[in-house]
Amino acid sequence: MTELADLCHKYTSLTDTDIATLVAETKLIELNPAYRDFDVFIDARNELNNQAIVIYHKPPTSVPSLYRKKVVGQDALRTNEPGVFHTLETKLDSVGLLAETQEHRLIQQKIYPISRNNRTIGVTIVESDVLDDFKVQNLELKYSNVSATIQMLGRLDTTITDQLADAILCFDKSGRLVLANHTALTVYKQVGYIGNIVGQVYDNLSLDGSEFKTVLKQLQGVSEDEQPLTYNFSYLNYYFTTRKFWNRKNQQVVILIQDKTDVKMKEAEIISKSVAIREINHRVKNNLQSVISLLRIQQRRLKSAEAKKVLTESVSRIMAIASTYELMSKQLGDETNLQATIQLLVSHFVQLNDENRKLDITTDIDPKITVDSDQVVTISIIVNELLQNAVSHAFPEEQTTPPNNVLVEGKVNDEIITMRIKDNGVGFDLDNTRPGSLGLTIIRSYVKDKLLGKLKIESTTQGTEVSFSFDQKPQH
Repeated sequence: MTELADLCHKYTSLTDTDIATLVAETKLIELNPAYRDFDVFIDARNELNNQAIVIYHKPPTSVPSLYRKKVVGQDALRTNEPGVFHTLETKLDSVGLLAETQEHRLIQQKIYPISRNNRTIGVTIVESDVLDDFKVQNLELKYSNVSATIQMLGRLDTTITDQLADAILCFDKSGRLVLANHTALTVYKQVGYIGNIVGQVYDNLSLDGSEFKTVLKQLQGVSEDEQPLTYNFSYLNYYFTTRKFWNRKNQQVVILIQDKTDVKMKEAEIISKSVAIREINHRVKNNLQSVISLLRIQQRRLKSAEAKKVLTESVSRIMAIASTYELMSKQLGDETNLQATIQLLVSHFVQLNDENRKLDITTDIDPKITVDSDQVVTISIIVNELLQNAVSHAFPEEQTTPPNNVLVEGKVNDEIITMRIKDNGVGFDLDNTRPGSLGLTIIRSYVKDKLLGKLKIESTTQGTEVSFSFDQKPQH
Protein backbone atom coordinates (compact mmCIF):
# COMPACT_ATOMS: atom_id res chain seq x y z
CA MET A 1 0.00 0.00 0.00
CA THR A 2 2.86 2.34 -0.85
CA GLU A 3 0.64 4.54 -3.03
CA LEU A 4 -1.93 4.99 -0.24
CA ALA A 5 0.80 6.03 2.20
CA ASP A 6 2.44 8.35 -0.33
CA LEU A 7 -0.86 10.12 -1.04
CA CYS A 8 -1.57 10.50 2.68
CA HIS A 9 1.87 11.98 3.32
CA LYS A 10 1.53 14.39 0.39
CA TYR A 11 -2.03 15.62 0.89
CA THR A 12 -2.92 15.00 4.55
CA SER A 13 -1.53 15.35 8.06
CA LEU A 14 -2.47 11.79 9.04
CA THR A 15 0.05 10.03 11.27
CA ASP A 16 1.73 6.74 10.43
CA THR A 17 -0.65 5.04 12.87
CA ASP A 18 -3.64 6.62 11.10
CA ILE A 19 -2.30 5.40 7.77
CA ALA A 20 -1.80 1.90 9.18
CA THR A 21 -5.48 1.93 10.21
CA LEU A 22 -6.47 2.80 6.64
CA VAL A 23 -4.26 0.04 5.26
CA ALA A 24 -5.91 -2.43 7.64
CA GLU A 25 -9.31 -1.26 6.35
CA THR A 26 -8.25 -2.10 2.77
CA LYS A 27 -7.49 -5.67 3.87
CA LEU A 28 -10.97 -6.01 5.37
CA ILE A 29 -12.54 -4.66 2.18
CA GLU A 30 -10.66 -7.15 0.01
CA LEU A 31 -11.69 -10.08 2.21
CA ASN A 32 -15.36 -9.11 2.56
CA PRO A 33 -17.54 -11.05 0.07
CA ALA A 34 -20.29 -8.44 0.38
CA TYR A 35 -18.13 -6.07 -1.66
CA ARG A 36 -17.58 -8.51 -4.53
CA ASP A 37 -20.03 -6.80 -6.91
CA PHE A 38 -19.14 -3.17 -6.14
CA ASP A 39 -16.52 -0.51 -6.67
CA VAL A 40 -15.25 0.28 -3.17
CA PHE A 41 -13.11 3.31 -2.35
CA ILE A 42 -11.38 4.95 0.57
CA ASP A 43 -11.20 8.75 0.54
CA ALA A 44 -9.39 11.07 2.93
CA ARG A 45 -9.60 14.82 3.38
CA ASN A 46 -7.20 16.69 1.07
CA GLU A 47 -5.84 19.37 3.40
CA LEU A 48 -4.25 21.34 0.57
CA ASN A 49 -7.53 22.24 -1.15
CA ASN A 50 -10.26 21.34 1.37
CA GLN A 51 -11.66 18.64 -0.93
CA ALA A 52 -11.36 14.86 -0.59
CA ILE A 53 -8.81 12.65 -2.35
CA VAL A 54 -9.19 9.04 -3.49
CA ILE A 55 -6.46 6.96 -1.84
CA TYR A 56 -7.72 3.42 -2.53
CA HIS A 57 -9.97 1.61 -5.04
CA LYS A 58 -11.09 -2.02 -5.15
CA PRO A 59 -12.96 -2.75 -8.38
CA PRO A 60 -15.62 -5.48 -8.43
CA THR A 61 -14.50 -9.04 -9.14
CA SER A 62 -17.72 -10.43 -10.62
CA VAL A 63 -18.97 -7.53 -12.79
CA PRO A 64 -17.32 -4.73 -14.80
CA SER A 65 -16.13 -1.68 -12.90
CA LEU A 66 -18.02 1.60 -13.19
CA TYR A 67 -14.67 3.23 -14.05
CA ARG A 68 -12.54 3.01 -17.16
CA LYS A 69 -9.62 5.08 -15.90
CA LYS A 70 -7.60 5.17 -12.70
CA VAL A 71 -9.14 7.48 -10.10
CA VAL A 72 -6.75 6.91 -7.19
CA GLY A 73 -4.98 10.22 -6.60
CA GLN A 74 -7.85 12.30 -8.02
CA ASP A 75 -9.96 14.74 -6.03
CA ALA A 76 -13.54 13.99 -5.03
CA LEU A 77 -15.29 17.36 -5.23
CA ARG A 78 -17.90 18.33 -2.65
CA THR A 79 -20.16 19.56 -5.46
CA ASN A 80 -20.17 16.09 -7.05
CA GLU A 81 -20.03 13.83 -3.99
CA PRO A 82 -21.86 15.58 -1.13
CA GLY A 83 -22.16 12.35 0.88
CA VAL A 84 -18.40 12.04 1.28
CA PHE A 85 -18.17 15.41 3.00
CA HIS A 86 -21.33 14.80 5.02
CA THR A 87 -19.67 11.74 6.57
CA LEU A 88 -16.26 13.40 6.99
CA GLU A 89 -17.90 16.33 8.79
CA THR A 90 -20.54 14.55 10.87
CA LYS A 91 -19.06 11.03 11.37
CA LEU A 92 -22.47 9.70 10.27
CA ASP A 93 -23.22 7.15 7.56
CA SER A 94 -24.47 8.53 4.26
CA VAL A 95 -26.54 5.92 2.43
CA GLY A 96 -28.20 6.15 -0.97
CA LEU A 97 -27.06 9.66 -1.91
CA LEU A 98 -26.70 10.63 -5.54
CA ALA A 99 -23.21 11.48 -6.81
CA GLU A 100 -21.31 12.15 -10.01
CA THR A 101 -18.07 10.26 -10.69
CA GLN A 102 -14.83 11.71 -12.02
CA GLU A 103 -15.97 10.28 -15.37
CA HIS A 104 -19.32 12.14 -15.19
CA ARG A 105 -21.43 9.09 -14.46
CA LEU A 106 -24.48 9.11 -12.22
CA ILE A 107 -24.14 6.74 -9.25
CA GLN A 108 -25.48 6.08 -5.77
CA GLN A 109 -23.14 5.83 -2.79
CA LYS A 110 -23.11 4.20 0.62
CA ILE A 111 -20.51 5.95 2.76
CA TYR A 112 -19.19 4.88 6.16
CA PRO A 113 -16.66 6.66 8.41
CA ILE A 114 -13.26 5.21 9.27
CA SER A 115 -12.43 6.39 12.78
CA ARG A 116 -9.46 6.36 15.11
CA ASN A 117 -9.30 7.99 18.55
CA ASN A 118 -12.72 9.58 17.96
CA ARG A 119 -11.49 11.21 14.74
CA THR A 120 -12.74 10.48 11.22
CA ILE A 121 -9.55 9.80 9.29
CA GLY A 122 -11.25 8.61 6.10
CA VAL A 123 -14.39 7.13 4.61
CA THR A 124 -15.28 3.86 2.91
CA ILE A 125 -17.46 4.35 -0.18
CA VAL A 126 -19.49 1.59 -1.82
CA GLU A 127 -20.80 2.63 -5.23
CA SER A 128 -23.55 1.27 -7.45
CA ASP A 129 -24.88 2.42 -10.80
CA VAL A 130 -28.38 3.92 -10.87
CA LEU A 131 -28.50 2.79 -14.49
CA ASP A 132 -28.27 -0.94 -13.74
CA ASP A 133 -31.58 -1.62 -15.50
CA PHE A 134 -30.88 0.73 -18.37
CA LYS A 135 -28.84 -0.52 -21.31
CA VAL A 136 -27.21 2.10 -23.51
CA GLN A 137 -26.07 0.81 -26.88
CA ASN A 138 -23.17 2.51 -28.71
CA LEU A 139 -23.69 5.78 -26.87
CA GLU A 140 -21.79 7.55 -24.14
CA LEU A 141 -23.86 10.22 -22.41
CA LYS A 142 -23.07 12.56 -19.57
CA TYR A 143 -24.89 11.84 -16.36
CA SER A 144 -27.42 14.65 -16.88
CA ASN A 145 -28.35 13.40 -20.35
CA VAL A 146 -28.68 9.81 -19.14
CA SER A 147 -30.83 10.88 -16.22
CA ALA A 148 -33.27 12.63 -18.52
CA THR A 149 -33.46 9.63 -20.82
CA ILE A 150 -34.02 7.22 -17.95
CA GLN A 151 -36.82 9.30 -16.55
CA MET A 152 -38.50 9.31 -19.95
CA LEU A 153 -38.57 5.54 -19.67
CA GLY A 154 -39.92 5.67 -16.14
CA ARG A 155 -36.72 4.18 -14.68
CA LEU A 156 -35.76 7.12 -12.50
CA ASP A 157 -38.02 9.08 -10.21
CA THR A 158 -38.23 12.87 -10.17
CA THR A 159 -36.43 13.19 -6.85
CA ILE A 160 -33.15 12.30 -8.58
CA THR A 161 -33.50 14.44 -11.71
CA ASP A 162 -34.62 17.32 -9.53
CA GLN A 163 -31.20 17.24 -7.84
CA LEU A 164 -29.58 18.13 -11.17
CA ALA A 165 -28.64 21.76 -11.82
CA ASP A 166 -29.74 21.63 -15.47
CA ALA A 167 -33.29 22.25 -16.65
CA ILE A 168 -34.48 19.06 -18.40
CA LEU A 169 -37.13 19.15 -21.11
CA CYS A 170 -38.38 16.12 -23.03
CA PHE A 171 -40.46 16.52 -26.23
CA ASP A 172 -42.23 13.77 -28.15
CA LYS A 173 -41.74 13.43 -31.91
CA SER A 174 -44.62 15.85 -32.57
CA GLY A 175 -42.86 18.57 -30.57
CA ARG A 176 -45.06 18.49 -27.46
CA LEU A 177 -43.44 18.75 -24.01
CA VAL A 178 -44.08 15.53 -22.08
CA LEU A 179 -41.64 15.95 -19.20
CA ALA A 180 -39.90 18.77 -17.30
CA ASN A 181 -37.96 18.63 -14.05
CA HIS A 182 -38.28 21.11 -11.20
CA THR A 183 -35.33 23.21 -12.43
CA ALA A 184 -36.99 23.61 -15.84
CA LEU A 185 -40.23 24.81 -14.26
CA THR A 186 -38.24 27.30 -12.19
CA VAL A 187 -36.31 28.63 -15.21
CA TYR A 188 -39.44 29.19 -17.28
CA LYS A 189 -41.22 30.84 -14.38
CA GLN A 190 -38.17 33.05 -13.90
CA VAL A 191 -38.29 34.29 -17.50
CA GLY A 192 -42.04 35.03 -17.28
CA TYR A 193 -44.01 31.89 -18.19
CA ILE A 194 -47.18 31.40 -16.18
CA GLY A 195 -48.65 28.04 -15.26
CA ASN A 196 -47.51 24.51 -16.04
CA ILE A 197 -45.45 24.30 -19.23
CA VAL A 198 -45.90 20.53 -19.65
CA GLY A 199 -48.13 19.93 -22.67
CA GLN A 200 -46.95 23.07 -24.49
CA VAL A 201 -45.43 22.73 -27.96
CA TYR A 202 -41.73 23.29 -28.56
CA ASP A 203 -42.08 26.52 -30.56
CA ASN A 204 -44.02 28.13 -27.70
CA LEU A 205 -41.22 27.26 -25.29
CA SER A 206 -38.22 27.99 -27.52
CA LEU A 207 -35.96 30.51 -25.80
CA ASP A 208 -33.20 30.42 -28.42
CA GLY A 209 -35.49 31.18 -31.38
CA SER A 210 -35.21 27.72 -32.94
CA GLU A 211 -38.15 25.84 -34.42
CA PHE A 212 -38.91 22.21 -33.62
CA LYS A 213 -38.83 21.02 -37.22
CA THR A 214 -35.39 22.56 -37.68
CA VAL A 215 -34.03 21.09 -34.46
CA LEU A 216 -35.44 17.66 -35.27
CA LYS A 217 -33.90 17.73 -38.75
CA GLN A 218 -30.52 18.76 -37.34
CA LEU A 219 -30.52 16.04 -34.68
CA GLN A 220 -31.66 13.33 -37.06
CA GLY A 221 -28.95 14.40 -39.49
CA VAL A 222 -26.03 13.76 -37.13
CA SER A 223 -24.71 10.57 -35.59
CA GLU A 224 -25.15 9.74 -31.93
CA ASP A 225 -21.44 10.36 -31.37
CA GLU A 226 -21.92 13.99 -32.47
CA GLN A 227 -24.69 14.62 -29.94
CA PRO A 228 -25.64 16.58 -27.98
CA LEU A 229 -25.65 19.76 -30.05
CA THR A 230 -24.59 22.64 -27.81
CA TYR A 231 -25.49 26.33 -28.16
CA ASN A 232 -25.04 29.49 -26.10
CA PHE A 233 -27.75 32.13 -26.26
CA SER A 234 -29.32 35.05 -24.41
CA TYR A 235 -33.00 35.62 -23.61
CA LEU A 236 -34.08 38.95 -22.13
CA ASN A 237 -31.44 39.62 -19.47
CA TYR A 238 -30.53 35.96 -19.05
CA TYR A 239 -27.74 33.84 -20.54
CA PHE A 240 -28.09 30.10 -21.15
CA THR A 241 -26.25 27.10 -22.54
CA THR A 242 -28.46 24.45 -24.12
CA ARG A 243 -27.67 20.84 -25.09
CA LYS A 244 -29.99 18.93 -27.40
CA PHE A 245 -30.04 15.27 -28.34
CA TRP A 246 -32.34 12.81 -30.09
CA ASN A 247 -33.39 9.60 -28.38
CA ARG A 248 -33.87 7.39 -31.41
CA LYS A 249 -35.22 4.46 -29.44
CA ASN A 250 -38.10 6.47 -27.97
CA GLN A 251 -38.42 9.06 -30.75
CA GLN A 252 -37.98 11.94 -28.33
CA VAL A 253 -35.96 15.17 -28.22
CA VAL A 254 -34.25 15.86 -24.89
CA ILE A 255 -33.03 19.37 -24.12
CA LEU A 256 -30.94 20.47 -21.17
CA ILE A 257 -30.68 24.17 -20.33
CA GLN A 258 -28.08 25.59 -17.97
CA ASP A 259 -28.50 29.09 -16.57
CA LYS A 260 -25.22 31.00 -17.09
CA THR A 261 -26.58 34.39 -16.08
CA ASP A 262 -24.65 34.63 -12.81
CA VAL A 263 -21.41 33.70 -14.55
CA LYS A 264 -21.94 36.28 -17.30
CA MET A 265 -22.85 38.99 -14.82
CA LYS A 266 -19.75 38.29 -12.79
CA GLU A 267 -17.57 38.36 -15.91
CA ALA A 268 -18.99 41.74 -16.87
CA GLU A 269 -18.47 43.01 -13.35
CA ILE A 270 -14.85 41.86 -13.34
CA ILE A 271 -14.15 43.55 -16.66
CA SER A 272 -15.73 46.83 -15.60
CA LYS A 273 -13.82 46.89 -12.33
CA SER A 274 -10.40 45.75 -13.58
CA VAL A 275 -9.11 49.27 -14.24
CA ALA A 276 -10.45 50.50 -10.91
CA ILE A 277 -8.75 47.62 -9.09
CA ARG A 278 -5.39 48.44 -10.71
CA GLU A 279 -5.76 52.05 -9.59
CA ILE A 280 -6.65 50.94 -6.06
CA ASN A 281 -3.57 48.68 -5.93
CA HIS A 282 -1.42 51.60 -7.07
CA ARG A 283 -2.83 53.85 -4.35
CA VAL A 284 -2.40 51.15 -1.69
CA LYS A 285 1.24 50.80 -2.69
CA ASN A 286 1.77 54.57 -2.45
CA ASN A 287 0.05 54.73 0.95
CA LEU A 288 2.18 51.86 2.28
CA GLN A 289 5.33 53.62 1.10
CA SER A 290 4.18 56.74 2.94
CA VAL A 291 3.80 54.66 6.11
CA ILE A 292 7.29 53.23 5.60
CA SER A 293 8.73 56.76 5.26
CA LEU A 294 7.06 57.87 8.49
CA LEU A 295 8.35 54.82 10.36
CA ARG A 296 11.89 55.46 9.13
CA ILE A 297 11.72 59.06 10.32
CA GLN A 298 10.60 57.79 13.72
CA GLN A 299 13.33 55.14 13.69
CA ARG A 300 16.11 57.70 13.18
CA ARG A 301 14.92 59.63 16.25
CA LEU A 302 14.96 56.61 18.55
CA LYS A 303 17.87 55.89 20.87
CA SER A 304 16.82 52.40 21.97
CA ALA A 305 18.48 49.69 19.85
CA GLU A 306 15.63 47.28 20.63
CA ALA A 307 13.00 49.79 19.52
CA LYS A 308 14.91 50.44 16.30
CA LYS A 309 15.06 46.68 15.66
CA VAL A 310 11.30 46.30 16.13
CA LEU A 311 10.62 49.19 13.76
CA THR A 312 12.99 47.69 11.18
CA GLU A 313 11.04 44.42 11.30
CA SER A 314 7.75 46.30 10.93
CA VAL A 315 9.09 48.28 7.97
CA SER A 316 10.25 45.02 6.39
CA ARG A 317 6.77 43.49 6.72
CA ILE A 318 5.09 46.52 5.23
CA MET A 319 7.67 46.61 2.43
CA ALA A 320 6.86 42.98 1.58
CA ILE A 321 3.18 43.86 1.22
CA ALA A 322 3.96 47.04 -0.77
CA SER A 323 6.08 45.00 -3.21
CA THR A 324 3.14 42.77 -4.08
CA TYR A 325 0.83 45.73 -4.61
CA GLU A 326 3.44 47.34 -6.85
CA LEU A 327 3.29 44.30 -9.14
CA MET A 328 -0.50 43.97 -8.97
CA SER A 329 -0.92 47.61 -9.99
CA LYS A 330 0.82 46.80 -13.31
CA GLN A 331 -1.15 43.69 -14.28
CA LEU A 332 -4.55 43.15 -15.84
CA GLY A 333 -5.70 39.87 -14.31
CA ASP A 334 -5.79 38.45 -10.81
CA GLU A 335 -2.79 36.14 -11.37
CA THR A 336 0.67 37.34 -10.31
CA ASN A 337 4.00 35.84 -11.34
CA LEU A 338 5.63 34.39 -8.24
CA GLN A 339 9.20 34.70 -9.52
CA ALA A 340 8.85 38.44 -10.14
CA THR A 341 7.22 38.89 -6.73
CA ILE A 342 9.98 37.12 -4.79
CA GLN A 343 12.77 38.84 -6.73
CA LEU A 344 11.28 42.27 -5.98
CA LEU A 345 10.73 41.32 -2.33
CA VAL A 346 14.36 40.13 -1.97
CA SER A 347 15.67 43.28 -3.62
CA HIS A 348 13.80 45.50 -1.16
CA PHE A 349 14.72 43.25 1.76
CA VAL A 350 18.44 43.43 0.99
CA GLN A 351 18.29 47.23 0.71
CA LEU A 352 16.64 47.41 4.12
CA ASN A 353 18.63 44.77 6.03
CA ASP A 354 22.05 44.42 4.44
CA GLU A 355 23.67 47.54 5.89
CA ASN A 356 25.51 45.86 8.78
CA ARG A 357 26.27 42.35 7.49
CA LYS A 358 26.81 40.62 4.18
CA LEU A 359 23.91 38.37 3.20
CA ASP A 360 23.80 36.51 -0.10
CA ILE A 361 20.19 35.65 -1.02
CA THR A 362 19.70 33.40 -4.04
CA THR A 363 16.30 32.81 -5.63
CA ASP A 364 15.28 29.79 -7.71
CA ILE A 365 11.60 30.19 -8.53
CA ASP A 366 9.88 28.36 -11.38
CA PRO A 367 9.06 31.23 -13.80
CA LYS A 368 5.80 29.56 -14.84
CA ILE A 369 4.25 29.72 -11.34
CA THR A 370 1.41 32.20 -10.92
CA VAL A 371 -0.74 32.77 -7.83
CA ASP A 372 -3.81 34.84 -7.07
CA SER A 373 -3.76 38.18 -5.25
CA ASP A 374 -4.65 36.73 -1.84
CA GLN A 375 -1.94 34.07 -2.10
CA VAL A 376 0.79 36.43 -3.32
CA VAL A 377 0.40 38.78 -0.35
CA THR A 378 0.42 35.86 2.09
CA ILE A 379 3.47 34.22 0.47
CA SER A 380 5.37 37.51 0.53
CA ILE A 381 4.71 37.99 4.24
CA ILE A 382 5.80 34.41 5.04
CA VAL A 383 9.00 34.62 2.97
CA ASN A 384 9.80 38.01 4.48
CA GLU A 385 9.41 36.60 8.01
CA LEU A 386 11.71 33.69 7.18
CA LEU A 387 14.34 36.03 5.72
CA GLN A 388 14.01 38.27 8.77
CA ASN A 389 14.54 35.24 11.04
CA ALA A 390 17.69 34.37 9.09
CA VAL A 391 19.07 37.90 9.49
CA SER A 392 18.19 38.08 13.18
CA HIS A 393 19.12 34.60 14.38
CA ALA A 394 20.91 32.44 11.81
CA PHE A 395 24.09 34.46 11.42
CA PRO A 396 25.80 35.85 14.56
CA GLU A 397 27.63 39.15 14.20
CA GLU A 398 30.98 37.46 14.70
CA GLN A 399 30.43 34.85 11.99
CA THR A 400 32.44 35.67 8.88
CA THR A 401 32.92 32.23 7.33
CA PRO A 402 31.38 30.54 5.55
CA PRO A 403 29.51 33.31 3.67
CA ASN A 404 25.99 33.97 4.90
CA ASN A 405 23.83 32.28 2.27
CA VAL A 406 20.06 31.97 1.98
CA LEU A 407 18.25 30.10 -0.80
CA VAL A 408 14.61 30.88 -1.66
CA GLU A 409 13.20 28.16 -3.89
CA GLY A 410 9.76 27.70 -5.44
CA LYS A 411 8.62 24.64 -7.38
CA VAL A 412 5.25 23.32 -8.58
CA ASN A 413 4.22 19.70 -9.05
CA ASP A 414 0.65 18.60 -9.87
CA GLU A 415 -0.57 22.13 -9.00
CA ILE A 416 1.01 21.86 -5.53
CA ILE A 417 3.43 24.74 -4.92
CA THR A 418 6.31 24.13 -2.51
CA MET A 419 8.36 27.04 -1.20
CA ARG A 420 11.69 26.26 0.46
CA ILE A 421 13.87 28.75 2.36
CA LYS A 422 17.25 27.34 3.42
CA ASP A 423 20.18 29.03 5.17
CA ASN A 424 23.64 27.89 6.26
CA GLY A 425 23.44 29.56 9.66
CA VAL A 426 23.88 28.19 13.18
CA GLY A 427 20.38 26.66 13.40
CA PHE A 428 18.19 26.49 16.48
CA ASP A 429 16.55 24.00 18.83
CA LEU A 430 13.03 23.30 17.56
CA ASP A 431 11.94 22.24 21.05
CA ASN A 432 13.27 25.38 22.70
CA THR A 433 11.88 28.24 20.64
CA ARG A 434 10.91 31.47 22.35
CA PRO A 435 7.23 31.31 23.46
CA GLY A 436 5.06 33.79 21.64
CA SER A 437 7.61 34.47 18.91
CA LEU A 438 5.78 36.83 16.56
CA GLY A 439 7.66 35.67 13.46
CA LEU A 440 6.91 31.97 13.93
CA THR A 441 3.33 32.75 14.95
CA ILE A 442 2.79 34.66 11.70
CA ILE A 443 4.41 31.90 9.64
CA ARG A 444 2.40 29.04 11.17
CA SER A 445 -0.87 30.97 11.10
CA TYR A 446 -0.53 32.18 7.52
CA VAL A 447 0.49 28.79 6.13
CA LYS A 448 -2.34 26.93 7.85
CA ASP A 449 -5.18 29.46 7.84
CA LYS A 450 -4.59 31.55 4.70
CA LEU A 451 -2.88 29.10 2.34
CA LEU A 452 -4.54 25.96 3.77
CA GLY A 453 -1.07 24.45 3.48
CA LYS A 454 1.47 22.30 5.29
CA LEU A 455 4.56 23.65 7.09
CA LYS A 456 7.81 21.77 7.74
CA ILE A 457 10.77 23.10 9.76
CA GLU A 458 14.15 21.35 10.04
CA SER A 459 17.18 22.82 11.81
CA THR A 460 20.69 21.62 12.67
CA THR A 461 23.97 23.29 13.51
CA GLN A 462 24.59 23.37 9.75
CA GLY A 463 21.57 25.56 9.04
CA THR A 464 17.78 25.76 8.91
CA GLU A 465 15.37 24.71 6.19
CA VAL A 466 11.72 25.73 6.19
CA SER A 467 9.30 24.56 3.53
CA PHE A 468 5.57 25.03 3.03
CA SER A 469 3.27 23.50 0.43
CA PHE A 470 -0.16 24.58 -0.73
CA ASP A 471 -2.64 24.15 -3.57
CA GLN A 472 -1.99 26.54 -6.45
CA LYS A 473 -5.72 26.79 -7.11
CA PRO A 474 -7.50 26.28 -3.78
CA GLN A 475 -11.19 25.36 -3.69
CA HIS A 476 -12.65 26.82 -0.52
